[in-house]
Amino acid sequence: MLPANGGVVMVNFVPNFLTRAVWEWGAAKDAEEARLKAMYRDSKATVAARLKDWETAHPRPVTTVADVADHIEHVARVAGYDHVGIGADLDGIPYTPSDLTGVQDYPNLFAELIRRGWSDANLAKLAGGNVLRVLRQAEAVSRSMKDEPAALSEIDAK
Repeated sequence: MLPANGGVVMVNFVPNFLTRAVWEWGAAKDAEEARLKAMYRDSKATVAARLKDWETAHPRPVTTVADVADHIEHVARVAGYDHVGIGADLDGIPYTPSDLTGVQDYPNLFAELIRRGWSDANLAKLAGGNVLRVLRQAEAVSRSMKDEPAALSEIDAK
């Protein structure tokens, strides 16, 4: 539907969304935490310590910039290069791909996409061009509706 409505998928870097291995690890960790909470109902400290032991014995699988690039390329294949952007969600995730820990590492992502053959034009769209296009369209709609009453105006008047 994105080509029809002009929208953009903002691809995030949540490792659980990037690889099945991390998703399965997260599910196993959640199950272990639930088990520990049932066993040690009176001790949050024991639950935390045992969960930490579990994590040591079962290290989280590594995700990399290549996994993020795979995710971005999937969206580009499904929706098109005009409908993909970066929405990393870096402030909302507990850990990041190993070589993509913040915006300072975005060059790693762009280097990976260049290695895969992305054109300068498509990289520019990903880097912000697509989002700017959508924002300009939203501003145009806003201007065209400036004389329209607010959607809730009848309710507010009562």
